[in-house]
Amino acid sequence: MAALEQEIASVIRFILDSVPGITPYYWDIPEGFVVPSVFFPQPELTPLGDTFASYAVEYDWYIQFFASTDEDAYASAAAAMNALCAARLLVPLIDETGAAAGGGVRLKDPGGVKRLDTGTAQLTLHWDSRRPYNRVDCQKVMHYNLDLKAAEGKTE
Repeated sequence: MAALEQEIASVIRFILDSVPGITPYYWDIPEGFVVPSVFFPQPELTPLGDTFASYAVEYDWYIQFFASTDEDAYASAAAAMNALCAARLLVPLIDETGAAAGGGVRLKDPGGVKRLDTGTAQLTLHWDSRRPYNRVDCQKVMHYNLDLKAAEGKTE
């Protein structure tokens, strides 16, 4: 699983485990969707410089919760935010099977929960994903010779 999909899938899994009984939607919301539900749009990605050996991608994700009342939508978003904060903003990574893969996604402080519309609340998440630059494989030096020539007139 590529890092991008693994991190997104891990955050989705964490949120769905934090708010049981909620129907997830991805990328697009269909007509006649059910509530309570959560919509995971594509996150906004911004490339950043990082180190000499790596770059970073900054994620900004605006996750929307839907319910029949404003209070229920807000409560679902707040439950997800509180679960993330209680986990010290560390989301365990999962593999393709959904099992723990080791490591985690370290979120920045959440952007919070806010009411968007009637029966809709939004949870904003931010994190940086660091990745190595492409490396060109080169043959390593196997041995080298060092020829030292003493300066004229030196006895040492």
